[in-house]
Amino acid sequence: MKSLRILLLGAFILFAANAVSAQSWGIRAGANISDVNGSGFDTSSKTGLYVGVYREIPLVKSLLFIQPEVQYSQEGFATDNFKDTKIDYLTVPILAKIYAVKLLSFETGPQFGFVVSDNVDYTDVNTFVPSWAFGTSLNLPLGLSINARYITGLNDTFDGPSGKNQVIQVGAAFQF
Repeated sequence: MKSLRILLLGAFILFAANAVSAQSWGIRAGANISDVNGSGFDTSSKTGLYVGVYREIPLVKSLLFIQPEVQYSQEGFATDNFKDTKIDYLTVPILAKIYAVKLLSFETGPQFGFVVSDNVDYTDVNTFVPSWAFGTSLNLPLGLSINARYITGLNDTFDGPSGKNQVIQVGAAFQF
C-alpha cells in the first residue's frame, strides 16, 4: 500500500511538473487607438498605450490555449463638445488562442475592464465595462510576437449617454 502511494505521488508530481513547464509567461505592450460609438457622440479616436502580462495555458498541445492577461490600458476619445476624454482601465482578458501554424495564431474571448481613473466631469463613467476581443499574432523566433487586437464594448461606457468603447491595439509581446 505504501508503495502504491509513493508511486501515485510520484506520478502526480511528474504530471504537475510537466503541466507547469508547458505554461508560458509573457509581457505585451503597444498602442491603443480608441473611440466610443453611440448616439449623441460626434467623436474622433484617441491614442494611448497598453502594457501587461499574460500566461499561455495549453488545452490541446501546440494548438489550443487559454490566455489570461492583466493589463493597464489608456483609452478615450476626442470631441468638439467636451475636453478630450481619457479613461484608464485595468483590463482582464481571458482569451482562447488557436495556432493555425506555429507562425500565426488567432485569439478571441471576453475582456473585463475596471476603471482606474478618468477625467470625465460631464457624466458618470461605468466602473466595470465588459468587452469582447478578437486578435491575431505573428509569432517570430526567440519568443517575440507582433499582435493586433480589436476590442468592442458589450455595455455602455457611461451611466447616462449611450456609447460603447471601440479599441484597436497594435503592439508586441515577448514570451519567456
